[in-house]
Amino acid sequence: MSNYYKPSGKFSPLAFLYFVLACVIVFPILSAIYAYATWYIPLIYINVLITIGFGFGICFIVSYLIINLGKVRSYGLAILLAILSGLVAYYLQWVVWSDLAINGTESYGNKQIGIVVSNVQFEQLLYLLSHPSALLDLIKLINENGTWGIKGNTISGGFLTAIWVAEFAIIMFFSVLSAKRARLPFDEQIQEWFKEENLPIFSFIENEADFKKKVEQGDWEQLSETIQRGDEGENHSTFTVYASGSEYYLSVSNAKRKESKKDKIEFDIHKIIEYLHIDKTVYDMLRAKA
Repeated sequence: MSNYYKPSGKFSPLAFLYFVLACVIVFPILSAIYAYATWYIPLIYINVLITIGFGFGICFIVSYLIINLGKVRSYGLAILLAILSGLVAYYLQWVVWSDLAINGTESYGNKQIGIVVSNVQFEQLLYLLSHPSALLDLIKLINENGTWGIKGNTISGGFLTAIWVAEFAIIMFFSVLSAKRARLPFDEQIQEWFKEENLPIFSFIENEADFKKKVEQGDWEQLSETIQRGDEGENHSTFTVYASGSEYYLSVSNAKRKESKKDKIEFDIHKIIEYLHIDKTVYDMLRAKA
């Protein structure tokens, strides 16, 4: 029998209700905000950040509304719901953005940068929402003619398509990322997620293979002497414990320092163990060292 936590694959039927509520209420609002932001901020670098924010917003909604409250312990179902959520949110932002494109009025700015004042029309939104083929035709038309440019050059055709593909990839990456929550330890008896606690920084684990072998064998008496508090600015390890009743799990990662181009401290993270079952003695020992 494995000492690692394995999700049961179960879920609450409420997960589908939360998914529907997100698609009907939350995603339309989030997508509208995103569409307006990208329409009125014609700066490509800022738009990248806005897209990342949009993707993170979808990730948060799927992770904490659908998977968490829906108690989804099936990673496959979580992936499916995450992908569908990303596609729904992406489609909705196209509905709003395309409607903004066909309702533009006055333009302000110069050859370098400018904006076109616009606002959506509710009837058109409903039509585009319910007629995907009409929306696709409109997108093709926008792609051929373009709606914005860089340094006086209108962006259209293949280059604009590449930008849209990159935008879609970012959004779907963050959407799928949300499915990781389904793999977290869940107490099937009380129907609640384990309480997660990130312990203070510990010293760097030099021999990861040896450490993993010993923790899997339960040789904590020897390991306890090597586990010491570390410096978060240097190479270190992170310990995360999960507790529910008398059940405990542990995840450990190494963080190796690297120098970025802008002289900022960054770390390469490598997982050593993830969701390993431990007893209360080990749990208390690790918290005492923290």
